[in-house]
Amino acid sequence: MAAWDRRTTAQLRAQREAAVRAQVLHAVAPFSPYWRDRLQALGRSPAAAASLAGLAQLPAVGERDVCPDGEPAGAAGLVLQVGESGFALHADGPVLRRALVRRLLRRDAYRVIVETDTRPTSYVWAGLGLRFPVASSRSDLDLMARAGARLWQLLGLTRADVVVSALPGGATASAQALQLGALGAGSPLLAVGEDVDALAASLRLMPATVLALPSVSAAGTVEELVVAAVPLAALRTVLLVGAPYDDERDEVVEALRRGGLDACAVLAVHVPEGHRLMWAECRESAGRTGLHTYPDLEVVEVVDPETGEAPLAADGSREVVVTQLGFRGSALLRWRTGDVVDGVEDGPCPSCGRTVPRVTGLRAGALVPLLDLRTGTRSLDARGVAAALVGRPDVADWRVVIAPSGRDDADEVVVHVVPADGADPAEVAVATAADIRRATGVLPTQVVVAGAGELPADGAQLTHRVLARREPVCGV
Repeated sequence: MAAWDRRTTAQLRAQREAAVRAQVLHAVAPFSPYWRDRLQALGRSPAAAASLAGLAQLPAVGERDVCPDGEPAGAAGLVLQVGESGFALHADGPVLRRALVRRLLRRDAYRVIVETDTRPTSYVWAGLGLRFPVASSRSDLDLMARAGARLWQLLGLTRADVVVSALPGGATASAQALQLGALGAGSPLLAVGEDVDALAASLRLMPATVLALPSVSAAGTVEELVVAAVPLAALRTVLLVGAPYDDERDEVVEALRRGGLDACAVLAVHVPEGHRLMWAECRESAGRTGLHTYPDLEVVEVVDPETGEAPLAADGSREVVVTQLGFRGSALLRWRTGDVVDGVEDGPCPSCGRTVPRVTGLRAGALVPLLDLRTGTRSLDARGVAAALVGRPDVADWRVVIAPSGRDDADEVVVHVVPADGADPAEVAVATAADIRRATGVLPTQVVVAGAGELPADGAQLTHRVLARREPVCGV
């Protein structure tokens, strides 16, 4: 078979069908308490969901579905809980045979192999509206390291490259993916954290060829390094972690130019919230053809962010959902990432020729903006707002506008509703405010009862009917 990034459409589809079947039937359905209960509630058998077509019929889910009360403990239901007997029923044949043979030689060898494949040993924090732990087994970490070697190929890096990471400290999926990528590729990596003085000292000691920076602060960091005359002559690649906006990328390029580093490549990498694989732009594209994904390790789709389902509204935004293939630990099927994209392209990359799906026009975490409310800083999940309003029998139509107040510049969430015929306007206003608070943890600033044709239409679309008249700030 061709290399992972050069396979034909037919080859990729056959490989993914087999991987989806194995993931659903032999990992998620039998061993994840959340997914076992959810499939039963949906009236779907595991076999019905164990294909690409069956998977696409499952409603997409996100952090609020798994943790409806806002408590991160609910995420434990995603983690596969595998015993020795269950492993014997569902493990791959070669793995099971190796375990049984070794059990003949040493009593505890079978248990060790079971735990290596299934027992969570590593955790990172994820989430936008709330933070929850994502678990990985040792076999997951091995898989991520192998994917990391592919990441290096996409970025045009080799084992000779020296990486210095200025990502924030803490257990994050981006930091983990970058470290495992360097491990899988055989490159040295030094993680120094966000402090610019520590970063400068490290760069004076270590002639880095690759510098990994958070996209939101990268331009300022590069500017400070240039002003401080930190030696950057060996630098040939800057990685912007977190899917930069165009203006963020342009500012980094300009800062590098002022430092005499015009030839330095600036490439974006991104791990969607809840996911564990780092997507990357290929070096050949210089950022023009989108983030490349791993078709044998994940299924990447888009849905309507208001409903979590297809078909998409023709003029609406598109949310990325991911299904992880071959992973144990926390199991994700059609996971809602909160990232908005222009689309997912399946054709060969015009720049590098790789035949892997590419995510274009990604705005990380755009569906869960960080708001500066009068009651404090809070994340507002636009998907939860929509879920509280879509399909209500007492509401004919609605819009939600997020905008700064004209009085004190604090962010306001104003809900505009058109009551259905016969519905009491006051009761509709009270009920919608209560349901939005229950779904998102944020009480709307105001509920405005409007007539037909009086709904606001100006503002950037977070979803088809959630509008923002402010520059979104994403995160928690």
